[in-house]
Amino acid sequence: MEHAASASLLCDHCLLPITGNQVVLADHPSGHKTFCCRACRAIYRMIQEEGLGDFYNKRDWRSVGIPEPLRRPDLQGTEILPGEPGPHIPTINSNGSCQEADLMVDGIRCSSCVWLIEKILERTPGMVTARVNFATHRALVRWDSSRTTLGSIISRIRAIGYLARPYTPAAQEEALRQQNRDLLLRLGTASFFSMQLMLLSFGLYAGYFQGIDPATKQWLELFSLLACTPVLFHGGWPFLRGAFRAVRNRVLNMDALIALGGLSAYVLSIYQMFTGGEVYFDTAAMIITLVLLGRYLESSAKKNASQAVSRLLALQPKDARVVRGEDRIITDASAVRKGDLIEIKPGETIPLDGAVTHGSTEVDESLVTGEASPVVKTAGSQVIGGSMNGLGTITVEVTHTGQEMVIARIAELVQRAQAAAAPIQRFADRVSTYFIPSVITVSAATYWYWYHYVSAGHAMLIAVSVLVIACPCALGLATPVAILAGTGAAARKGILVKGGDILERMHKVDTVLLDKTGTVTTGKMQVTETMGPVAGGQGLENDDDIIRYAASAEQRSEHLLGAAIVRFAQEHGISILQSGSFNAVPGQGVSATVEGKRVVVGKRTLLEQKGVEILPGMVVQARRLENNGRTVVYVAREKELLGIIGLMDMPKPDAAAAVLRLKRMGINVAMITGDNRETARVIADQTGIEDVLAEVLPEEKSEKVGDLKQAGKVVSMVGDGINDAPALANADVGMAMASGSDIAMESADVVIMRSDLASVAEAFDLSHGTFRVIKQNLFWAFFYNLAAIPLAMAGVLSPVVAAAAMAASSVTVVLNSLRLR
Repeated sequence: MEHAASASLLCDHCLLPITGNQVVLADHPSGHKTFCCRACRAIYRMIQEEGLGDFYNKRDWRSVGIPEPLRRPDLQGTEILPGEPGPHIPTINSNGSCQEADLMVDGIRCSSCVWLIEKILERTPGMVTARVNFATHRALVRWDSSRTTLGSIISRIRAIGYLARPYTPAAQEEALRQQNRDLLLRLGTASFFSMQLMLLSFGLYAGYFQGIDPATKQWLELFSLLACTPVLFHGGWPFLRGAFRAVRNRVLNMDALIALGGLSAYVLSIYQMFTGGEVYFDTAAMIITLVLLGRYLESSAKKNASQAVSRLLALQPKDARVVRGEDRIITDASAVRKGDLIEIKPGETIPLDGAVTHGSTEVDESLVTGEASPVVKTAGSQVIGGSMNGLGTITVEVTHTGQEMVIARIAELVQRAQAAAAPIQRFADRVSTYFIPSVITVSAATYWYWYHYVSAGHAMLIAVSVLVIACPCALGLATPVAILAGTGAAARKGILVKGGDILERMHKVDTVLLDKTGTVTTGKMQVTETMGPVAGGQGLENDDDIIRYAASAEQRSEHLLGAAIVRFAQEHGISILQSGSFNAVPGQGVSATVEGKRVVVGKRTLLEQKGVEILPGMVVQARRLENNGRTVVYVAREKELLGIIGLMDMPKPDAAAAVLRLKRMGINVAMITGDNRETARVIADQTGIEDVLAEVLPEEKSEKVGDLKQAGKVVSMVGDGINDAPALANADVGMAMASGSDIAMESADVVIMRSDLASVAEAFDLSHGTFRVIKQNLFWAFFYNLAAIPLAMAGVLSPVVAAAAMAASSVTVVLNSLRLR
């Protein structure tokens, strides 16, 4: 039904004044409702039918009307219905039928908007989870693609008055820039008028001590009022708005203390203007100005602390040189597809992940992995997008694009880590919740006490000092800024921590369980010794000849031991001879014809079967090597024994130093492996590991982790293989090497981009450092309040000094956190 509208009517949905000639009416159990259009009426009905009418009681919009994003030209005239297809947006993650997308939501005005969006989405068929972050206006949605589509989800959000769009780092950067710009503008305005106000206040102070004409005093007070008003109501508007919102929702926050302090001094000063007392407009203005200064410095520092993601994403160049036959075409990197060939010239940044097909070079991967030394890349080597090419020209086949790239995955992990709160943060939040009402009570009691001994004006100033100096901004900042700086610092060192809660668990770890192969060791067999037939203690065969004939016979073999011997020969410049009539005996060894003679390489039993005589001295030497953890390979030419080769998967160069560093942190280090006890013991002795769990089957690793946890240990498991994934998931903190399997990295809480144990020790060091800073911050925040509040209650600190001290405490906490960078 439509009727003529009164100018005083507001739309019951969007709160927009109904200024036209028509009003849309609707009956509702709670009474008649008026709307500015049929769309608002439809949305209102849908919200009520969903049982979400409480939204209208909880909402606290900063302004009336439809959110500005919905007024965009591209949406005008578009009828958006729940369930319409909507635009296509790539998912950021997909696991079978379950898909996930990260959206930015425009039009969110308060926490009740978050509540409404989450409730609407949770009731959408096919929706798995929906989490909306009020601080960032981002929604992380997961849905069953067999039951709904992302377009339907976006349309569902639009249907209740919000605009969802894909999240991009550039959009987030713009939001931070706008926030800083707004703070700077308010700070500039407040500073300008506060300076004028201080000049006027000097005249009033001089008149107080030396006398002043009443008319002149009144003029100075009037100009002071005019100068203070924009400071309080423009510069301090965010605090006033936040306080009003808090009171409406029956909670108290930090803004309430600031607003109460500033308004108290302002109202008291106006009262004093009419009663002939002293005014304190300068106090009200300086409270707002100094707090704004502190907020601006905090915002700038937090922006610096959270730049790890933007720095990572900035590594990827926008263009790529695509190979098309003999042509080279410069195109946008986002247009390149998997399987395309791209060419990278010396000094250029590699645009995408891929594998080298032609050429060789050295690549600086330090900005991605934290590895300082250039890495040699030849045909078959993997390269990471964002790393810097050296002096060679290479052709690369693209293997990953978009969100699948290493840089993109790192950025996603860092973002989620910075968004996840540590449990210690919840403790600080609980303290703040009870602290603020207590402060207001103490302030009221202080006013009541001083009111009976001095004037009401002086009592009010002391009460304002208590309110302002007790503002727990430093307490609220103590944990999140440190987590932000800590995860950012870890990312720059090639350590990806998936959440602030994980940082806290790492801080409590007392036992680190290291998988042997690929974690403690290099994961590759290496030649460690060569030895010819022993007679009188002298080798009768040149060591190079032993390697030469063995490598010549093994060059066509695919066995790991054969590949290690061939690699050793190539690295040491030992020539490899042509071979023929190659034959592999599974589990025993190989034979081939080299220079017209039959060469046999393998186990002792194989050589004995071929009629080769093994001298007792060589058997003794072979057993000695085996007792020291080596795998022994015998080499013979025709029926003559040339010698033996000892091979071993050696510990990583930094393993012993990393284990020692972990021990110095008070962490017990143990090694777990499926190898025999003798080999495991040799590796453990070389690296300083005392506790060894050997001959453990892959499926038993998770059980061993569980046994340690049942014994009261806080366990971190470090591994890299698929068989480590269950143990990584079962551990209190799972840490995976990025050089390992994708399944291991998915199961882990921390991903180490460099394949060294030094980064594992560095991760725990960063965790301890982060929580050391958090404890320092919390100590400072509590100590500051415990020391400052009694001084304010005693009248020692004026409101201006209190405001300066409060701002200084917040900035101190932020700067202390930034030491982690």
